[in-house]
Amino acid sequence: MLLLPSIMGMAETRETCALHKHELRIGWGDPMYETMRWKDETNRMEMAMHARQNYRYTGHFFGEYIYRVNHWFGLGAQVDFGATLFDYNSYCLKNGKQELTSSEPRYFYDVCIMPSFRFTYFHSDWVNLYSGLQVGLGVHADYLNRSELGAAVGVTALGVSVGREHWFGAAEFGGISNIQSLTAIYMLWSRWFTLSVGYRF
Repeated sequence: MLLLPSIMGMAETRETCALHKHELRIGWGDPMYETMRWKDETNRMEMAMHARQNYRYTGHFFGEYIYRVNHWFGLGAQVDFGATLFDYNSYCLKNGKQELTSSEPRYFYDVCIMPSFRFTYFHSDWVNLYSGLQVGLGVHADYLNRSELGAAVGVTALGVSVGREHWFGAAEFGGISNIQSLTAIYMLWSRWFTLSVGYRF
């Protein structure tokens, strides 16, 4: 009980929000879209073939800066990175059986650079509930150093941050997309769930 006043004194309140207007955080989000779209090509037995196999996914690593204009509105920028790796396997026939003759590692990745807008609609000593929107530039590139630009859009349908005066943790539900056109969709509503840690100052 003696610790309660000191703990509450370090909690996030509207007053400390006004004192600590800057917020930095880093986090990771799931590669939901990538895992659903990019799957191993199955071997067609008894024939020579090439196949994209052994897919791996980094998920989404992101960083964000927010300037908290007041206790309910913040403005900043977010950078998101996610990569998909795979092997380009070649098979030949030997004595009537399929054998792996070569395997080349390949990859592609997306980088999204977006201004970020946050709206906090519930504010308490320990917990903040918020939603957000990010709109900006998406870059899609691959192992051949080819790159294309698209429109990056992120939505935070629900965010929950828990923390004291400076340090906090956050969980979010939403999605992020990188789209050049209707026929060139590099990423569509990926990163459904994220976890992050941050520091306010």
